[in-house]
Amino acid sequence: MSEFIKKNKYVEFTYSIISDEGQIIEQVDMPVNYVHGVKMGLWPKLEDALENKKADDEVSVTFEPGEVFGEEDKDLIFEDEIKNVPKEYHELGKIVEFQNDSGDIKPFRVTQLTDEKIVLDGNHPLCNMKINFNVKIMSVRDATKTEIDALNEVTED
Repeated sequence: MSEFIKKNKYVEFTYSIISDEGQIIEQVDMPVNYVHGVKMGLWPKLEDALENKKADDEVSVTFEPGEVFGEEDKDLIFEDEIKNVPKEYHELGKIVEFQNDSGDIKPFRVTQLTDEKIVLDGNHPLCNMKINFNVKIMSVRDATKTEIDALNEVTED
């Protein structure tokens, strides 16, 4: 008999993230897991869509631009003269990490590059994009007390 996803069920699934234009942005074929109903970072809209599903079910959830990865923040986009930036960063898509006065580290991507200038963007690459999150449920079972307790400890911090 199949078990249905509800609170305190351990769920394994694979997924793909597909742009609204049909481009595969990310595909994960190695099952990831979570315990349903325990606040652990799974997007609420996705978790709601998985409720009452079972192994082998497929679920697709569409997220509107900005809904998951935020809206573009113009303050996180910097332009500079190329000569002011070390050569190792003169590559589109290269990640540059900056540290603020508090010690927090933030990654920025090189998004534009010309002979004279470079543009670094600290926004999430999927911000302002409409995406489709497609899930295939691999297994559902009762979560153990240890799994539930461990997640509750993490979320209490």
